[in-house]
Amino acid sequence: MESGSRSGSRTVGKNDQMFVEICELLELDPDSVEYLLIEDFEDVDYMMFEEFDDLDPEEIWKPEQRIIEVFFNDGMRDEIEVELDSETDEMLKRLLG
Repeated sequence: MESGSRSGSRTVGKNDQMFVEICELLELDPDSVEYLLIEDFEDVDYMMFEEFDDLDPEEIWKPEQRIIEVFFNDGMRDEIEVELDSETDEMLKRLLG
């Protein structure tokens, strides 16, 4: 699984090598998670964000958090926000390559 339906995201499922490590990093039980949808800012067009239009043209808007959508085996869904450039975010980037 490479990318999800959401623009600028990557899907990580049970068949991916880094799945268990990412679940443990996020303090999730890998047995209860079906897959994760992780924002990947390398592919994001910031022009699509409403906040971008409100900025001074000389300012560069950058997101502050990475959103990770967690889809559980029981059909439940949750979101985890990871602060960009935090230790957790850096570990995620290493695991995702």
